[in-house]
Amino acid sequence: MTRMDRTRSSAIALAGTAALASFTPSSASAADYDMDCKLILCMPAGFPSGCSDAFDHMIDRLRDGKSPIGTCAMSNGAAYDRYEIAYDIKPATDPASWDCPAGKTLYHRVRSDDDAGHRQTVNTFCYDTAYRHDGWTPSDGDTTVTTYTNMSLPERKDFWVNLTVEPDTEAAYSPGWQKFDAGLHRGTTTIRYRD
Repeated sequence: MTRMDRTRSSAIALAGTAALASFTPSSASAADYDMDCKLILCMPAGFPSGCSDAFDHMIDRLRDGKSPIGTCAMSNGAAYDRYEIAYDIKPATDPASWDCPAGKTLYHRVRSDDDAGHRQTVNTFCYDTAYRHDGWTPSDGDTTVTTYTNMSLPERKDFWVNLTVEPDTEAAYSPGWQKFDAGLHRGTTTIRYRD
C-alpha cells in the first residue's frame, strides 16, 4: 500500500500557463486541461464546485493501486509533472483517520475480534466531556462507569495528501497536508460509533 515516503518529484516546465504563479484553482481553469491536470488544479483548493470528476478520477486511481495523479497532458501535448506529492492511506484502526468538530474529543478503541487478530472492531465517537462514576459494567465487571456527554459521529478521513505545485520556485504553492474521505476503508474492520 502507498505510504508518505512515496514522493514524486519532477522537473518538466508547464507550457502555456502562468496560472500557477497565483494558483487559484477553479473549475473554469481546470476544464482546459485533461483530468490529471484538472486534479493538480483542484486538489489544493479542496476540490471545490466543478471538481467532483477530478476527485472521482483520483479515487479510481487509488482503488486501482495507482498514485493519485497520472500523466498530466497539456493541450500542446507536453507533459506537466512539475509537482511533488506525498500521500498516505490511513486505516480505520489509526485514530488520525478520524476527525471531530472543534472542541470535541475523539474516543477511539480497537479491539481484536479473534485470537489471530484478523478481524477488528473500531469503536469511535466524538464527545464533549467524559466522567467516571460508580456503577456496574456487566461485560468487564467494573464498578466504575464512564459516561460521555454530547456524543456525535466523527468524520472519516482515510486519505492524506500533500501536493506542492512548482516546488523550489517563486511560484511554489502548497496548502499543506489535506485530509479526505476517499472511501478506501475496506477489509475485516468493523466500525461501531459507540462503545
